[in-house]
Amino acid sequence: MPPIVQEHLSFVTVVLQNSFYKHMLHQPSCFSILLCAFATLVMPTPAANAQCEADHTIVMADYYFAPSELTIEPGETVAFINVQGTHNINGISNTLTGTSWGNPVEFFLDETIGTEEGTCMGVIQFDVPGVYNFDSSIGFQAQLGMVGSITVDAFTIADMMAAWNSDDSAPQAFQSAYALQSYLPGIIDGIDPVTVFLPNDEAVEALGDLMNLNQFDLLGMYDMPEILKYHIAPGVYLAEDLEPGMSLPTIQGQSLSITQGPNGLKVDGVNIVETNYTAFNGVVHIIDYGLAPDSLPNATVYQVIVESDDHAVFLEAVNDLLLNDDLIGQPVLNDNEDAPGHFTVFAPTDQAFVTFAQENGFASMQDLFDSPYFDEIIRRHIVEVPYESSQFFNNQNLNSYGGENIQMNVDGNTIAVENATVVAADLMAYNGVVHVTDAVIDFTFPNPVGTCGTWTLNMYAPAGEGWDGYMQVLVDDVLVGTPTVFDGTSNSFAFAVNQGSTVDMNYVSVYAGWPGTFEVVDAEGTVLFDSDAPSSTTPTFQSPSGVYGLKACTPEPACGQVKVNLYSQFDGWDVGSIAVYDGIVLVDVIGGYWFNGQHLIGYVDLEDGSDVDFVVNQGYFSSENGYTVEDAEGNILVDETAAGISPSSATGITVCDATSSVTSIERTVPMLYPNPARETLSLSGVPVDQPWTLVLTDAQGRNVLSQSGHGPRQINLKTVSKGMYLAQIRSEGSTLNALRLIVE
Repeated sequence: MPPIVQEHLSFVTVVLQNSFYKHMLHQPSCFSILLCAFATLVMPTPAANAQCEADHTIVMADYYFAPSELTIEPGETVAFINVQGTHNINGISNTLTGTSWGNPVEFFLDETIGTEEGTCMGVIQFDVPGVYNFDSSIGFQAQLGMVGSITVDAFTIADMMAAWNSDDSAPQAFQSAYALQSYLPGIIDGIDPVTVFLPNDEAVEALGDLMNLNQFDLLGMYDMPEILKYHIAPGVYLAEDLEPGMSLPTIQGQSLSITQGPNGLKVDGVNIVETNYTAFNGVVHIIDYGLAPDSLPNATVYQVIVESDDHAVFLEAVNDLLLNDDLIGQPVLNDNEDAPGHFTVFAPTDQAFVTFAQENGFASMQDLFDSPYFDEIIRRHIVEVPYESSQFFNNQNLNSYGGENIQMNVDGNTIAVENATVVAADLMAYNGVVHVTDAVIDFTFPNPVGTCGTWTLNMYAPAGEGWDGYMQVLVDDVLVGTPTVFDGTSNSFAFAVNQGSTVDMNYVSVYAGWPGTFEVVDAEGTVLFDSDAPSSTTPTFQSPSGVYGLKACTPEPACGQVKVNLYSQFDGWDVGSIAVYDGIVLVDVIGGYWFNGQHLIGYVDLEDGSDVDFVVNQGYFSSENGYTVEDAEGNILVDETAAGISPSSATGITVCDATSSVTSIERTVPMLYPNPARETLSLSGVPVDQPWTLVLTDAQGRNVLSQSGHGPRQINLKTVSKGMYLAQIRSEGSTLNALRLIVE
């Protein structure tokens, strides 16, 4: 090489030091990566004067660069060779516009004169990823097309995560990697070095279970960017750099703590299970659970209760009453879910429940749990609207989850709900808020004593998993309760019974199948009905789903009772029923919408018994139904259970000889037909001039129709809604007649 050329090259050659990346990470005097990069870029290197060797070469002549576009990797070098004309390398500003190129790092090589053997203008090492534009700013060379670009394409964390998709040996962390790519692409694909603690897929699934969200709704959480930033620390910390006791600031603002666990290091208490997945701009460590900054709400109000050390009783109650599924609902985060919420939960402490049980005469906490009113007590503590403490005001009424109002009492900084003072407020969750109270909200226990005392329904679930439905308890056709067995093995329900009352019980199934047994006990402790007794079961059907016609404090009928068994292959007789006539007297109607199980036992009192009719009113799927009639000794009087055949009526059945003078008394028998009825109903069996009254009541005991008249006539039912009613007819010279009426 001629001496003059070698002397010229000693002034123009610039090499970016090979140690740039290490220098960038470990030199505290560098205030930014760009500043450090510029400092090393302009440092002359005598070694470059000796030769123009590099990883890539760009040749220039009048008036072009060859190649004009080049892609390299970070750390590679480019030699610029001038073979013709006078040119420079301008990587600072656009000669045509006068504006900055905006290169990751500016660079410039002074002008040289080209020679046939090639003049080495200099060698530059490019460590910072990005696109570097340049031109030759001499004369009109840029205008004539002497413009080029170099793309430094780094293998970033984003590239590494993308490569994992086709690598079976890669970490199984697709979901959290996708979240970072969606929300923080500039971080994992940028030039600033970072350390990422990446939850694996099992961790994401566990978080989804905790939040009650699928992966798509989880990804769409409005706090997701904040959560992801908490998983990233500035700087590069390889596994060997992490030590117990370290506190790593995150780009979210809060710090992560490194501790020692039995199986290795932990970050914020979470196991680090895989380490040192490195890329140009940092390192990734795999963790087995998600991280969350302290500023975020808890997952659900249910999780707030679970994580409390002072709410074991309340948690057990919520679980036993199957309210846990409600309290994890996310109707806002998951707008496709038909879930209840948001919630305000007033959570009494464990001591509050102990005090409540003692003050209300319960011998133990289990007795309180077994109370038929426990469900209502707990539901009074839940409101399906989120209220923070600042939203409460004095005398404010909130509608509780049980349907009753509870009143807020606010006096300065003291907040109470009824008698229970809030001792810890505003425990926030994504589906509501929890306020801790020092007492159970007041509850007035009703007195379940009637003129015939208190009866008890004892329910059993031998498998220990509760019932899949509930029992309807009706006294004189009024629904007095719907008790069930929750997750345990038993439950009891007490209710008042008056003299002469009729008690009916119907099991309402949520899923097919009978979950257990039950018994009905009167005030003296006598078992009136046992679903598991041989007299209550049959080999071809499951235990009875209900019992009808238990009488309270009434004398034995003259002819005793018959037992009518209604059977169904599926879910009851729908609108079908059996009307029982004792001679000309309609004494009862069994079935209808009220029976929706597979077996219903009906006890019917008979006074005459010499000529009894069992008249079948067919339902929609009558071929799936059947019935039998038994006398007091268990003898089968009627058997209409042939498979696939609709049951027929049975008339003129002799149950016993006339044993009462009742049948010799001439009396009128008011009757209603048809039953089921639609828009009109006919009343018959009443002399033309005889007055009568008719009252229809619904299952809650409310009068829906009251009418008076004389003799036979039609009744207009257009104002009566579809359903089942008790029809009570009274006329002169007859007793009160009551029967079930179905309106279609």
